[in-house]
Amino acid sequence: MYRRKLRHSRVKNLYKFASAKNHSVLTVELSLEFDACFQFEYSDDVLLYEAQPEGFSYCYEAKALPYTPDFRLVNTLGIATLVEIKSVSIFQKYDAKQRPIAVGSLMIN
Repeated sequence: MYRRKLRHSRVKNLYKFASAKNHSVLTVELSLEFDACFQFEYSDDVLLYEAQPEGFSYCYEAKALPYTPDFRLVNTLGIATLVEIKSVSIFQKYDAKQRPIAVGSLMIN
């Protein structure tokens, strides 16, 4: 497991979202992720959410590949879900179609 650190660069813009629900400031990479924060913040079904949660590695074609989801949501039942935010145009050519990741829901204790 690893944690990704987002840093400013000349090429990549970062967005900060002040979350009252989480009592923290979240840093995200895409404007779509920033927009998703509003959805999560005002959804009654989402208890808390985390941007760029702890990543993990998975095996594909005998290689260990790193993966960090965009968000980890915990609903009011305590069930965690990993969420990936992509635009339709990116998703259509996204490599995830060739490299499926089996990620289930996790129970939060």
